[in-house]
Order: sequence, then structure tokens, then C-alpha cells
Amino acid sequence: MKGLSNFRAKVKDILDGQRLFSTHELVVVGIFAAGSRATTLMVALIGGGMNPLTMVVRSAVHSALLVVLLAKVSRTGALTMANLVGGLLAFFLMGQAMVALPAIIAGTLAVEILIRALGGLEKRPALGALAVALSEFFTRMINVGVSYLTFREQPAMIIMVLVITAVSYFGILLGLFGGVSMTRELKHAGLIG
Repeated sequence: MKGLSNFRAKVKDILDGQRLFSTHELVVVGIFAAGSRATTLMVALIGGGMNPLTMVVRSAVHSALLVVLLAKVSRTGALTMANLVGGLLAFFLMGQAMVALPAIIAGTLAVEILIRALGGLEKRPALGALAVALSEFFTRMINVGVSYLTFREQPAMIIMVLVITAVSYFGILLGLFGGVSMTRELKHAGLIG
């Protein structure tokens, strides 16, 4: 019981002094999350479904938009809100992500706490790409663990899950470079402060 109260105190210390999100920031988070999900849905439909190419492109677009979002709204909690909104939209638009939603929330919250402990996005906005990469990695690893529990009677099935996860994460890594490049151009244009 004492460990739980120490954990609460530690989290409170990390998040202490945080101001609430402004309406503008909440709208930006919602627009980026919706834009990311709508774009990935269009890529999947145009690309003919879930083949390796569309998985890479979908993941790249998703991570690039999240990196730009974190450059625009450099706040603790922005990534968690964007992933939560994106997960709910994926559920309502495509019927997916309800099983993955707890993993998305858990992975993203762990990364938010880690990034906050490293100084936070407010002081170190360059951590945005790292936050996206780690968030997607932790989320995928949690989902692979759940898949392993599901397929434990047929362990060979997990190989396909690992291949799909690796292809998808390759797209995430490509998107990080694109997101950093877009952020640099948007800062040069004066659209991101």
C-alpha cells in the first residue's frame, strides 16, 4: 500500500505545475488525430487493403502527423489524447482498435511519464519524435504479448503477428524522418512556433 502512495506522489511531482490545455490546443489535437485516421483509412482503401506497402505507408503517415502534432502542441498529455481520439475514431470508422485501445493508452501513458521525467516536451521539443517512436513500440509490444496469449496453443501463428508488427513499425520509423522534415519546413514557414 505504501508503494502505491509513493507512486502517486511521484506521478504528482512529475505532473505538478501543468496548466490545462487551451481550447485551441484541444482542437489541434482532435484535428490531427482525425486527420491521421482518415488519411490512413484512405491509404488502405486506395492501396487495396492491408498489404505490406499500404501498412508501411499508413504507419509512416500516422507517425509523421503525430510528430508534427507534438511540435505544434508541445505538452505532456497531447500524445495520449491524440492516440485515444485516434483509437476511438478507428473503432467507429473501421471497427478496429477496441481490443488494442488499452494497449494504446498504457503504452502512451508510460512514454508520457518517461518524456516528462526527461524534461518534457515543453522544454525539449526535440523529444517529440522519440515519444512517437517509443509510444508505438510499447503499444505494439503489448499487442504482441496479447496475441501470444491468444495463440499460445499454436505458437507458429505468432510469427505472422511478429512479421506484420515489424513491417508496420518500419513504416513508423520512416514516418519519423518525414515528420521531422515537415516540422522543420513548417517552422521555417512560420506555421509552428
